[in-house]
Amino acid sequence: MDQHLYKFLVLHGHLAIPQVGSFLVKQQPATHDAASGQLTAPMPVIEFSQEPVPVSEKLFFDFLAEEAGVEETSAIQQFHAYAHTFRHALEENKVVELAGVGKLEKGADDTLHFRAARDLTYLMPPIYVESDGSREGTEETAQKDLWWFYAIILAILGLGALAYYYI
Repeated sequence: MDQHLYKFLVLHGHLAIPQVGSFLVKQQPATHDAASGQLTAPMPVIEFSQEPVPVSEKLFFDFLAEEAGVEETSAIQQFHAYAHTFRHALEENKVVELAGVGKLEKGADDTLHFRAARDLTYLMPPIYVESDGSREGTEETAQKDLWWFYAIILAILGLGALAYYYI
């Protein structure tokens, strides 16, 4: 069941577990630290909200039934059994892991704390850029970036010579 839930979360950006909360995929914007020159790429992050979750939606159950290869009523029953087991394990163990998503830990005051399964920064590590403020070398780079312009001119001249020769 975990792999189907993870796939739904990735594809649709949200996953709700009744009487527990919901997981959301949000886009963390790119950041630049001028002091160190560190540039971090934008990336998706998974957040958890313990807000009350309404009854699960039809889209989710249609997806789950198709992925599991069962009828929708069976998918609904399987999911509710899974949600019940999930809640029970959270009450008993105080920690439950949703494969690929992360761990939920129940605190002493019955609040849930979420830790993502993995830090996605390893996929796009930060890079360092110079921020000395000078624009020297920009004209030289612009000249180097015009190679394609010369290639197009040579291609047109070559095609013209071929047309002249054969026509």
